Amino acid sequence: MSIHMAGPIAFMESSGSAVYFSKSSASAGTFKTQGSTALIIKKAQTALEVAYWGEDNRFPQNIENQMAYCGIGKSGLDWKARALYGAGIIPGRIADYEDDGKTEVFKPLSRKEGKAIYDFIENRAMFRFFMEYLQDWTWFSNAFPEVILSKDCKKITGFVHQESCDSRYKQMNDKGEIETVYLSKMWGSSKDQFVKFDPDKKIFGLLENPKQLTEIDNKFLKAMDCIDMYDAVNSLKSIADKLSQSRKADQLKSAILPVNYPSVNKTYYQVPSWDGARLGGWVEIACKVPSLVKTLYNKAFRLKYHIQVPESYFERQYGFEKWHGFTEDAQKEARRKLLKDMDDYLTGDVNAFHSFISFFDIAPHDKTEYGKVTIESIEDKTNIDKDLITTSAANVEILMAMQVHPSLFSAGAPGATHRSGGGSGSDIREAFLVYNALLNLERQVLLEPLYLARDYNQWGDDIVFRVRDTQLTTLDKNSGTQKVVS
Repeated sequence: MSIHMAGPIAFMESSGSAVYFSKSSASAGTFKTQGSTALIIKKAQTALEVAYWGEDNRFPQNIENQMAYCGIGKSGLDWKARALYGAGIIPGRIADYEDDGKTEVFKPLSRKEGKAIYDFIENRAMFRFFMEYLQDWTWFSNAFPEVILSKDCKKITGFVHQESCDSRYKQMNDKGEIETVYLSKMWGSSKDQFVKFDPDKKIFGLLENPKQLTEIDNKFLKAMDCIDMYDAVNSLKSIADKLSQSRKADQLKSAILPVNYPSVNKTYYQVPSWDGARLGGWVEIACKVPSLVKTLYNKAFRLKYHIQVPESYFERQYGFEKWHGFTEDAQKEARRKLLKDMDDYLTGDVNAFHSFISFFDIAPHDKTEYGKVTIESIEDKTNIDKDLITTSAANVEILMAMQVHPSLFSAGAPGATHRSGGGSGSDIREAFLVYNALLNLERQVLLEPLYLARDYNQWGDDIVFRVRDTQLTTLDKNSGTQKVVS
C-alpha cells in the first residue's frame, strides 16, 4: 500500500484516490506559506504604526507565493509589463492637433535640444529600473520608486526600484498625510527565518531582545521619507530641504514616490483588478490540475490490460513433473520469458489488430473452463482530458481578468476543446491594437516619476513623454510592423 505526494496533491494507489489539500480561503494562498509571523515582528509593526497590507501584512507575498505555480498568470503579467514599455520612451512636445481635434501632432525633441533629458532616460540604470518597476506595477498595482537626489539636493539624478513586497506605509498623521515608507525584508517573517538575513548575528538584539521596538537600524528595517503623490514637486522640495540640513554632503539623499493604479474603497494600498481571478479560485484551479495530472502520470498505475495466467499453463507447457521439479529461480525465469513474449505481442504498430488464441480445458461434468489464459482490456476512467479542458478555461479566465485577450496567447474560449479560429493573425493584430488603445491613461500614471524629474529639474513644463509602440499591420502593406507613438 503506497501513498504518493507532490506539493498539494496526493495519490493513494490502493483506492485509486487523488487528494488535493486546499486552504480554507483562496485569498490565503493555495500553497505553502511562510508560517505565522513571529510575535516580536508583530509587536514592532504595531509600535511603528505600520499600515498593514492585507490582514496579515503580507498581501503581496501571498500573491507571489500562489502565482509561483501559475505559468499562464506569470507570463500574462510579464507580457503586460513589456507592452506598457513598448519600444521605449521618447520626450517631445505637442505641436498641434489634427483636424479631427483629438489626434496629437507629436514632435520629438532633437538630441541637441534635449540632451539632458535623453541622457537621463537612456542611462542604462533606467532600463533596469523600468523593467523592475513595471513588473511590480502589473503584479500589485502599487510601486515604490526611490528618487535619488544630487548631493546638493538640487537635481534628481535617477531612480531606484524598491520592491513592493518590501514596502509598507506608516499610518497617516492627523492631517491625513503619509510621511514615511518602511522598507524591510522581514514583513511576515517567522522566527526560524531570521537566520537567513544574518547568519552570524541571527538578528539578535534588535528583534529578540530590543531596547526599543521602534529602533531603526537601516539594515533590516529602513525608514524613508514619502513624497506626496498629489503634490510631488513641492513635497520633494520640502523633503530635500530637510535632508540637506540633516545629512552630510556625501551621504545619500533620497525619498520614495508612491505610484499606484486606483481601486475603489482603498486608502493605503490599491488592489490589482486581475486579483478577482485569484480570489474567485481560477488561479487555484490553474495550479491544481497540472499538479494532479503530473502525479497521475508519474505515480499512478495506468493499466491497459489485465492478464490472467493459470498455474496449469506451465504444467501443460513443461510437463507436470518437470515444472514442479524446477527451482524457484527457474520458475521465475520461465514466467519472465512468458511476460516478455506477451508484452512484445501486445505492443508496437506491427502487432496491431493481431488475434490471440488461448487453449483451455472444459470439465465434463459442469462445463467449467479452466487452464485458460485471458487478456482483458481495462477502460481508462481517469478524467485527464476533462481536467485539461478545465485548465484551459482557467487560463482564459485569468488572462481576461488581466485584460489580455486570449488570442494573444493562442488560447480559445473557456471550456472549448479547440480554439474555434482564435489565434489567427487577424485576431492577434486586432486584439493587440485594442489593448494598446486602452493603455494611454495607465501609461501617463506610470510616467509620473519622469514628470517629477521634468518639473524638479526644470526641463520645461511643455515637455511630454510618450511610449513608442510597435503596431502590427497586414502583409499587403509590405511590412509586418510600423512604429507609432502613444
